[in-house]
Amino acid sequence: MGYSAHDNLPKTFSDYFIGLIAAEVAEQTEKDIWSGVDGAGRFDGFATLLAADANLPAAQEIAGTNVDSSNVIDELGSVVDAIPQSIYGRDDLYIYVAPNVFRAYKRALGGFQANGQGANGYMAQGNNQDIDIQQFDGVKVVMANGLAANTMIATLKSNLFFGTGLLSDHNEVTVLDMADKDASKNVRFVMRYTAAVNYGVVEDIVTYGIANGAN
Repeated sequence: MGYSAHDNLPKTFSDYFIGLIAAEVAEQTEKDIWSGVDGAGRFDGFATLLAADANLPAAQEIAGTNVDSSNVIDELGSVVDAIPQSIYGRDDLYIYVAPNVFRAYKRALGGFQANGQGANGYMAQGNNQDIDIQQFDGVKVVMANGLAANTMIATLKSNLFFGTGLLSDHNEVTVLDMADKDASKNVRFVMRYTAAVNYGVVEDIVTYGIANGAN
């Protein structure tokens, strides 16, 4: 807090640190939303809930493998093939993929491997381009940073829910300057919030690489 005898916390620094903490919490919340396990300060994510749901149809539970640019087309295809007919073609149908799957798909679109999109890739520009990935076989593809490597979840966006007491709780951090409380030069930051996720209809979900121990 500085060398001055009057070492009050500068407001500009506290504002910066509040933003930094909020960003770190948001990053961890993203991980918990998809892959979290209930514990100290955490909650079960979608993958954890689905792995324990006996009502998930076995035909919609795709065994995963290590996904790379040589097999990502086939693996994404297996997910699309398992999507129930009742939701296929819906506007809010998405395949949420782990970052490594998204990276592999982008490389496959560039070509230059067995299962790539031709020798010169998408738009005949090879890997020398920023490929804007939007769909696979007509289904929207979204990278979910919180998903574990080599996992995917396909479902309707409207079928996934995030609940919290107040959304503003995720942006409110209490700053405690301890100098006038215990004469220390410490600063404490506190953020308290509640959160959980769930889904509506498990029969409208396809999982990839998420082992289900309940069915």
